[in-house]
Amino acid sequence: MRKLAFTLLAALVAGLGTLAPIAAPAAQAAGGPKVAIIVGATHGATAKYRDYGNEIAAAALKYTPNVVKVFSPHATWSKVKAAVNGASIIVYLGHGNGWPSPYTYDPNYTTKDGFGLNYDVNGDGKLSDYENRYYGEPSIRTLTPAKNAVVLLFHLCYASGNSEPGDAAPSLTTAKKRVDNYAAAFIKAGARAVIANGHSHNPYYIDALFTTRQTMDEYWRNAPDFHDNVKTYDSTRNPGYTYQLDPESSSSYYRSIAGKMTLTTTQVTGAAFASTSGDPATFVVPGNASPAWDGAPVYGSAQDAAQGTNPVTSLPMTAKVRIDSQDPWWKTPDGGPIFEMHADGVADGWMTGASLQPRDSAAPRVWGTDEGPGVFSPNGDGRQDDWTLSVELSEPSEWTLRILDGGDTIAHESGSGDVATMTWAPASGSVHDGTYTWQVEATDGWGNGPLLEAGSVRVDTTAPDLALADADADAVPSFAPNGDGYSETFSFAGTSSEAGSLVATVLDDHDNEVDAFSAALSGGSATLRWDGRGADGFVPDGRYTLHVRARDRAGNLSDPQVRTVDVYAALGFVTSTRSVFFPQDGDTLGRTTSFSMRLASPATVTWTVVDAGGAVVRTFATDTAMDAGTWTRSWDGRNDAGAFVPRGTYRSEVRASDGTNSAVQRVAVVADAFRIALSDSTPARGQRITITVVTAEPLSKNPRVTIFQPGIGSWSVSTTKSTTTTYKARVTLRSSKTGTMRIRASGYDSSGRAQGSSVYVRLH
Repeated sequence: MRKLAFTLLAALVAGLGTLAPIAAPAAQAAGGPKVAIIVGATHGATAKYRDYGNEIAAAALKYTPNVVKVFSPHATWSKVKAAVNGASIIVYLGHGNGWPSPYTYDPNYTTKDGFGLNYDVNGDGKLSDYENRYYGEPSIRTLTPAKNAVVLLFHLCYASGNSEPGDAAPSLTTAKKRVDNYAAAFIKAGARAVIANGHSHNPYYIDALFTTRQTMDEYWRNAPDFHDNVKTYDSTRNPGYTYQLDPESSSSYYRSIAGKMTLTTTQVTGAAFASTSGDPATFVVPGNASPAWDGAPVYGSAQDAAQGTNPVTSLPMTAKVRIDSQDPWWKTPDGGPIFEMHADGVADGWMTGASLQPRDSAAPRVWGTDEGPGVFSPNGDGRQDDWTLSVELSEPSEWTLRILDGGDTIAHESGSGDVATMTWAPASGSVHDGTYTWQVEATDGWGNGPLLEAGSVRVDTTAPDLALADADADAVPSFAPNGDGYSETFSFAGTSSEAGSLVATVLDDHDNEVDAFSAALSGGSATLRWDGRGADGFVPDGRYTLHVRARDRAGNLSDPQVRTVDVYAALGFVTSTRSVFFPQDGDTLGRTTSFSMRLASPATVTWTVVDAGGAVVRTFATDTAMDAGTWTRSWDGRNDAGAFVPRGTYRSEVRASDGTNSAVQRVAVVADAFRIALSDSTPARGQRITITVVTAEPLSKNPRVTIFQPGIGSWSVSTTKSTTTTYKARVTLRSSKTGTMRIRASGYDSSGRAQGSSVYVRLH
């Protein structure tokens, strides 16, 4: 908000650097805001998290008695689900398991982006801090929080975009996906904001929900650990929502928020701002009062009032009395005060406190303003030609809103009530571009005031300048939107000279509009992404033109720029039945894999298997005409000459063409006993990493991992089984020389034959 003065908040904002709190409301009835605090099974960290949970509960109990704690070892799914039911604030401390991560991908996110709770893993009938089960998105979507609920995720991995301790810091792309994914199911369940903080559970996050009037964006930015490095994005998982990151540094992602940024704290908790129209319990000097009975006496002096002699007049109970001062010397026989007063048009004099009742003596205040975007463009083009201001007052008042150009009033509106509102719609060309002051003046029914507060609004009729990346590229790009997850979108970046958004309209080759989309500008730039869908689903193959404009916050549009893109989605769903197989040992276990692909329309196809260097080792089809449908080829790990290929990574590569457009897709498969992957492909000495081993053949027992670091002897560790074919080991690399490090996985297949594979990585 662009306030110039804010009587209620200005001093505290200057002193505290955050929105000023109002007086804490009295504890509400049990039906008031419910706060659910969950501590999941977090192994050795659980006791510390229980302490944090108790701190959070103590903060919440200041405002509502309706606080429910579900702490490990009793934090089972059924108890947590019951606790979250109807909760306005949901706090979770525990393990975070999000995506992307080094662990197995699950397209349904069954164990990702949710809670790690108590579960009897070993079947001994007991629960502990060391046994947990992850309840991911499908479970979270069944929760039933209160309307406008806020979820606070404290000290989690992944939720704010971060990695696990010891793992490599994520890229911005990975951090964005983690934040958007972790919030998705909570928002689908009905929450309207999900805030993740990997380093803090500061009391502010509870206090401010009950004691301030802010939007979620303001609430998050006004936190004491705000770093002012905000990156804002439109949600992919929840269209229409926004998520923001506030990294501590370029790759330290420990603060995030996702949801409706315009949601207010009072919509979350229902915290009321006390009306200023009530009567105080004691007299306010100077202040207002009314006679306690009809005929209450008014005296000519303080002495006469104290003695109760020589009244000069009397007042009815309906009179409005203004107390000007209290006499410091004279009092009534029982010690009561004597006030100098006046009643407009009736009397001036002195009255006793016993003959008066204290009345409303507080001037109205501004509880909130809605200034919209705070900028508009009155140029007659039909877009944001007017601007509406709404000011919420603390009590019904007589109010006037003014628009000032310097000291001159150029527009105004007057009325009464607890909301002052006006729409300013100057004629095109009647006002110049620039910043104008708005002012509210309000006086309540007891004459308290006038309240005077101001803010600003900007008139902007100048269109922004737009620049698109690769606008002069020779080749027309293409993509394949067909639902298989490969090359599904077409994206390109643009910059604008003003804040706002980039908007695009998609036209087919007959100039019919098939889609429109936009992206918010952040730091002057945005990435537009088209998903290839129109009103009836995926658009047909063909050439499309995108007319792109920059739109500033006032609604002004730049001249359009055009991008051209080809849609060719005939080829899709190129897959392999196995990610790793082992034909070279000649046994019957894991000896083949099947490649498949789908054609949505007839095409000319070349289908090969290539090695890591791109050389063709096996050919299934060469410039072959194929009809629409699903096609499958089996590979036994042999080349075109009939010999087994060396161990390594290979790709099924399919190229399809309709004579005008072409597409290529590849899927990788490892032809070896094991596929070995590291959580960091360039690890450092002393770093803790996760080693994932995927077996091609069923094993008689878990494989071992042996590590050969430069300059020291080898050492090995056991693995833990994650899925039927996947095993993991967490290791801390030892002190050694830098250079090439070998990691070998070894074991025995179900027939008792020894298996082994190695990978080599650079150690620094």
